[in-house]
Amino acid sequence: MTKILYSTLLLVVILACSCTKDDDSKSDGTGNVVIESLIANDTVLNAWQVTKVFAIAKGEGLIYKWEADHGEINGSGDHIEYMAGTCCTGINTITCTVSNSENSDSKQIKLRILPFK
Repeated sequence: MTKILYSTLLLVVILACSCTKDDDSKSDGTGNVVIESLIANDTVLNAWQVTKVFAIAKGEGLIYKWEADHGEINGSGDHIEYMAGTCCTGINTITCTVSNSENSDSKQIKLRILPFK
């Protein structure tokens, strides 16, 4: 009886130790890209006024792409300068897409452009 109990206990221990979980996700986070925030120095500005916009992102090997539905973007990388003329009054949207060889993330920020003063 003791032999059967020890054999069963040994079998349970061997099975418990040999079980592994297959997980295809990257637990180290190297492929993950996350934009934590998109911040502008000013979100309400007059036409022709310049503001800086910053992307705060996490990940490795990050590439930044900036787009605006109106106005002009100057610069590259994790921050740019934005300016809109008198033809662009109203709500303007700036989109930042951050990517690496595996993933990407996008965020938008809206700026209100007032007429020139």
